[in-house]
Amino acid sequence: MKLSERTLEEMGKMVVGDDKYFPRRSSYYITKFFARCGLPFVHGNETRAKWAAERLAELNLGECSSPDLPSNDLCRVVYELFDPFDFERENEKIDSGGAYVDPEAYADVPKALERFNRVVQRDGLKAYIDESGRCYVRSTGTGASSAIFAQQNRRLSAEEIAQRQKVAKFLDEASEDDVIERVLVPLFRGLGFRRVNPSGHKDKQLEFGKDIWMKYQLPTGHWLYFCAQVKIEKIDSSASSGSKNVATILNQARMAIDNPIFDPEANRTFLLDHIFIISTREITKAAKLWLGTELDKSMRRHIIFMDREEFLDHSAKILIDLQFDEAAMISDEDIPF
Repeated sequence: MKLSERTLEEMGKMVVGDDKYFPRRSSYYITKFFARCGLPFVHGNETRAKWAAERLAELNLGECSSPDLPSNDLCRVVYELFDPFDFERENEKIDSGGAYVDPEAYADVPKALERFNRVVQRDGLKAYIDESGRCYVRSTGTGASSAIFAQQNRRLSAEEIAQRQKVAKFLDEASEDDVIERVLVPLFRGLGFRRVNPSGHKDKQLEFGKDIWMKYQLPTGHWLYFCAQVKIEKIDSSASSGSKNVATILNQARMAIDNPIFDPEANRTFLLDHIFIISTREITKAAKLWLGTELDKSMRRHIIFMDREEFLDHSAKILIDLQFDEAAMISDEDIPF
């Protein structure tokens, strides 16, 4: 996505410290700031805020890892903008003067973050700081976060570990429909997928092996189409374990591949590019091996497995604000009239 010109102007003031609560940067430190972002910008004698806004406008045209987030370079700028060491250095410089200073003159991360979010909310964005003090940008519409692309393999924070435990408890008690609608749909939206549509279980004959279908836009503008087949039980191929259900998965995978999906935005049908096979329990190695043996090479490349552990790790990082303790919905039998 592209940020508005007004947003870029305000961000330029924040970068150079002309905005309240942000550390003020001289020409030397402006150049140093962009160097930390991995950008070759060198500030000369230009007006600081205007020059910074112009550089941000250039970055606004760059590559985006998600269509719901600013360019990767702008996300990196926001990441560096709230570096706590810059705020500490600014306040130490203010205190070294010895004279009385208005408390409002100090650099303040929470207040600066609040001001930043008031500016970007018109673009459907919100910045947040994680447990380790890193700042990321999140889409308020889809939940897509720059943290996904910045630190795919980072360790979970304490807050994320707590959320992982909540998701695990929910998975142990939820029905398949609840898992799909309350966890998987927001999860895939947070990962940047578009038109995430659950098929539901009322019309089984219309699923054609797809519990969810969605699409993902490549940086080139082209679309890939995905579906997900979801199971709340262990997926295994061993009869001795009492859960030989992988044959059902195979039939559903073949059905999904053979039956195209209709995309109303394009007003035409498309064949699937990939299928997620997801289990909230476990997908055994024997099941994966059996599926790989039964599927031919052309079909095998379509399959992507996601078992409980991977599912929980993704959910903990992306669905950090998702709540599971809402009151249960009432049924028609509960209505007293």
